[in-house]
Amino acid sequence: MSVDRHAPLRGFDPYGEVNVARRRLPHWQQPGAAYFITFRLADSLPQSRLRQWREERAIWLR
Repeated sequence: MSVDRHAPLRGFDPYGEVNVARRRLPHWQQPGAAYFITFRLADSLPQSRLRQWREERAIWLR
């Protein structure tokens, strides 16, 4: 697959056609869309750091 460096970046269109395949993880593909996912495992961060971030988030959302 080649990349056209002059094409505008187009994100995932929730109303467009989506190809979904399942193997070990679900894979969603949409022609012409740029997309990525980020995830972490439950034990990838110390619980103290998660608590701190949750507290900070709660303050921001007030």
